[in-house]
Amino acid sequence: MCPPPQFGAYTRPDDMRIPYVLCASFVLAPAARAQHIHNHPTPSPGVAQHEADDNEFNPAISLVIDSFARFTNSDDAALDGADFELRLVELGANAWIDPHTWAWIAIVAHEEEIALEEAAVQYVGFGGNSSLRAGRFFVDFGRQMQSHLEDLPYPERPGVLREYLGEELGGTGVQYGNWFTAGDSTTVRYSVGIFDSLAAEAHSEDLATPAVERTTPDRQELDELSLSVRLAGFTQVGENRTFGLGASLRHIPQFTFEHDASALAATDRSNSVYGIDASFSWTDELGQRPWTFGAEYLVNDGDIGAELDDGGTPLVTADDSLVLLDDDVSGYYLWADHEWSERDSAGLLFSRFEHPEADKPEDSELTLYYTRMLSERSRLRFAVSTLDSGEPGNDATTFVVQFTNFFGAHEHGDCRGH
Repeated sequence: MCPPPQFGAYTRPDDMRIPYVLCASFVLAPAARAQHIHNHPTPSPGVAQHEADDNEFNPAISLVIDSFARFTNSDDAALDGADFELRLVELGANAWIDPHTWAWIAIVAHEEEIALEEAAVQYVGFGGNSSLRAGRFFVDFGRQMQSHLEDLPYPERPGVLREYLGEELGGTGVQYGNWFTAGDSTTVRYSVGIFDSLAAEAHSEDLATPAVERTTPDRQELDELSLSVRLAGFTQVGENRTFGLGASLRHIPQFTFEHDASALAATDRSNSVYGIDASFSWTDELGQRPWTFGAEYLVNDGDIGAELDDGGTPLVTADDSLVLLDDDVSGYYLWADHEWSERDSAGLLFSRFEHPEADKPEDSELTLYYTRMLSERSRLRFAVSTLDSGEPGNDATTFVVQFTNFFGAHEHGDCRGH
């Protein structure tokens, strides 16, 4: 991963400058920029070098309000019609707490729930380009999962990522990262993370019973901890063009499927998600990105789900049983974005993926979107999405108006979202 901004001006030798710019531009953009550590404003020399008991430590504060208006035409009457949603209110803070340690926090409120999305520190004092991150943070997987929802270039995360990894992939643990150059125009980075758990609740859209949950014990052996690995490379192709290629792994070696109402449990389960991704982008002389293309292919392998079989008696739990789905399913997304001015961009996102049921029904989602920056801190987005579901009666078309406002030092992305 790219290092955080250093104190004062960046003064690497000339033969390192191009690879570093590649790393900063394309590891951070479009999606990996969402990692707070990577792109906050460069502190002034001497910042965070105060006495421990003084009052000069002033972290940068940010606030995001992300709201939606939707109109859905669906085969499912329960989803048909218009609705308004305050999707999230996010409060964030970040700062250098000493010359080698960066810290950040993100707290999100959605409807009546308040959640701690991230709270972590990153240490960069080892020398070279290595770093160590600890706390709760988004897992380094692919080109999208590091982004907060409000920083995406489209309204929702691609369907295959939501299905296999969840709306967000956060965990509590430690992660080591490093990057190095290969020649004059290529940068390679890698990261390895260990987490207490990356298991999430079973997906209510693809499993018959949303009450089936994936759980892990509070204390685990070392070989039971969840693992993440990512390797990515970026190379300059021509004067202003960059090609990127990466591979990712999220592995949960042991977890349990539980259904509380029936007191059923299936222990010693394991699951892995593998991903490969590619991107291509170029920047014009004004610093804009006329075109950006991306793709990612994922395989969800192992214990991919569980369903409750009620034995034909929904109100009686004595004959209930869990049906385990042990197989592999796959999916992908494709993305293209065109930016023709500082304020205007448009693009499309297509995602296709298999569900974990035995007959492997497939969903296809297509989203067309237009983004208008009303100002540096206000964004208006229009989108239309179509869902071609593998399940009869679930097809839908949705029109979305997204209005997002950024207050203070919000530095996940460039507000436009790519």
